[in-house]
Amino acid sequence: MSRVVVLGAGLTGLSAAWHAARDGVVATVLERDDEAGGACRTLSREAYRFDLTGHLLHLARDESRALLRRLGLGGAFRRHRRRAGIALAGTVTPYPIQIHTHRLPPEIRRDCVLGFVEAWARGDESEAASFADWVRQRFGEGFARHFFFPYNAKLFCAAPDELTADWVGRYVPRPGLADVVDGAFGLYRAPVGYNATFLYPRAGGIRMLPDALAAGVPGLRLGTAVTAVSLAGREVELEGGERLPFDVLVATAPLTHLAALAVDLPASARDAAARLRGVAVVNINLGVRGPAPRREHWLYVPEPRFPFYRVGLPSNHGAMAPPGCHTLSVEVSVPAGRPAPADLLARCLTGLEELDLLADRGAVEVVAEARIDPAYAVFDAARPGAVAALRDAFGAAGVVLAGRWAEWKYSTMEDALWDGAGAARQATP
Repeated sequence: MSRVVVLGAGLTGLSAAWHAARDGVVATVLERDDEAGGACRTLSREAYRFDLTGHLLHLARDESRALLRRLGLGGAFRRHRRRAGIALAGTVTPYPIQIHTHRLPPEIRRDCVLGFVEAWARGDESEAASFADWVRQRFGEGFARHFFFPYNAKLFCAAPDELTADWVGRYVPRPGLADVVDGAFGLYRAPVGYNATFLYPRAGGIRMLPDALAAGVPGLRLGTAVTAVSLAGREVELEGGERLPFDVLVATAPLTHLAALAVDLPASARDAAARLRGVAVVNINLGVRGPAPRREHWLYVPEPRFPFYRVGLPSNHGAMAPPGCHTLSVEVSVPAGRPAPADLLARCLTGLEELDLLADRGAVEVVAEARIDPAYAVFDAARPGAVAALRDAFGAAGVVLAGRWAEWKYSTMEDALWDGAGAARQATP
């Protein structure tokens, strides 16, 4: 029987081991943290619960719903219709902005609609050289200047013309001309986008999902750090000196981290890893007395004067706060591996006050700060070639790269579950 080792007990790694176990293969899952889930975790602080950023389950596949039932979670989630907004120019307009300009100041609304009409009239569907060109072609200068450029510059810590459009796919809604015009008059009502609805646990936070997977993974080893990977020797070395041989290694850790662990990675592949860019997310969570200041589930914040790109109100969709209280989840991007500004918390509190999301700092009962590093891959021109070189180098040594971070891509929790299942099929043919 193949010796299967899985690096990382996030959703992808847990799913890989869970599916392997269904095929009679016990995979050894190595996780450096003391709990499973990776970025899909829930922190408990006093009477509050905080997920690590917004983790909402968007299911597009019937197999995903069947998997929840097999995990015993069929009735554990409540379905929500998205309430998301964009805080811009002193107001909040519903997301996506393309079909909801009616609440914006007239000058911005005119910029957006006129720019869209001009782009639509040009009809340029050629392959865009950059994300900036893609936005201008599809949405026009107004939407680009007021939302897409500043928001994505904050999210990816990169200029829009440095980014490619490889990641947009299903994530950026593309309305037609009539939809944009309707949206300028407040007439658009239909839900749109891959995240128009979502599932969230009725109680306990998102960690319910990885916990259910972990319960079916007999080879899970928590608090176990990997210090080196020998590709030629097909073994991993653990902190303390223990060595584990493998026939197949399913790697779900960030691709940059894997490259650093692989002691005999070819120089060309190591150079490729150095070309990968990512961003970390500093997640400042607040437990606050009093009712939530707004009814949205989250707000996008594109304006550069605010340090955060998104603010969530998780207690609007989950049991995350004690009665009469609420939670705020503030997300700030910084380049991967770099420290956050020393005054970040103070700047975030000031920004929340300006947006009328925090009326009284004295009402903040809990502050819980977390960091996901990396959180997002930067889709620049170097990424495709670098990822391909690393995939080839690791694949030649029996390493299966699986999931958002190991494949250096953008994906959802549902994708992570099926990335893991696919890795299990490769590991247990």
